[in-house]
Amino acid sequence: MRVRSRCPNCRADRLLPGRDAAGTPVRRDCAGIPRDFFCDRCGFEGLLLGGRLCERCTLADTLGRLLNDGTGRVAPALQPLITALLETDRPKSRLIWLRNPNVARLLRGLATGTIPLTHDGLHQESPWRTVAHLRDLLMDSGVLPRVDRQFMLYQRWLTERFAVIEDPEHRRRLEHFVTWHQMRCLRSKAEKGPLGHSQISQAKQEITQAGAFLAWLADRDRTIEHCQQADLDAWHTEKPATRRPAQTFLRWCLTSPLPEGGGFLRLAP
Repeated sequence: MRVRSRCPNCRADRLLPGRDAAGTPVRRDCAGIPRDFFCDRCGFEGLLLGGRLCERCTLADTLGRLLNDGTGRVAPALQPLITALLETDRPKSRLIWLRNPNVARLLRGLATGTIPLTHDGLHQESPWRTVAHLRDLLMDSGVLPRVDRQFMLYQRWLTERFAVIEDPEHRRRLEHFVTWHQMRCLRSKAEKGPLGHSQISQAKQEITQAGAFLAWLADRDRTIEHCQQADLDAWHTEKPATRRPAQTFLRWCLTSPLPEGGGFLRLAP
């Protein structure tokens, strides 16, 4: 039902759903097939689904239902997404994608406003692969501004990472470092070109090892305000290669005020 070419019998360029005596695909009239395969809405000749609609018209109806803003119409801000999805050469693949319950949930949420139509709004949703693909579609269709993909994935990683840090003071210090140092650096690099995996991997290691250092200090009944040079020496001596990424955080603490007026980190000899 998807073979379209010039019929070897009548030379018409049409759908070839039948077979002749030799088994060659031919037009329905040439094969003696009584029914037609024209969409009752748009007239396209092809595979018909429910209501004798083609795959593209079925896709349009499905999107219309999922992106209903609650008033019986498609959310205006999401109309460009529908337009882009309907321009696909393979509407069947989009119909299969829409059967994913997570896709349907995300689209309904964006249409009704329960999920903010922003990068930050999507940032709170899961599963991340489904969200990442939808985000790409929203950017490609102009619904959302384009941002660096690696940068967005890193932001999601940070959310998950901070969620498992039990000490609120440690989390606050790391968030301060991310906001005033890491994000500024990554945004500056992203403006010059797409971020690479290695750059994001380095940023993750900085946070992981900085958090590990704060926890290590706590186990020694110390805080970073009372950190001594001997503490740094002991920390790096144990696993020098693994713990080296924490140096970025420590250097930043030495030159930047600690959050909420905590002053600068001063290392006691």
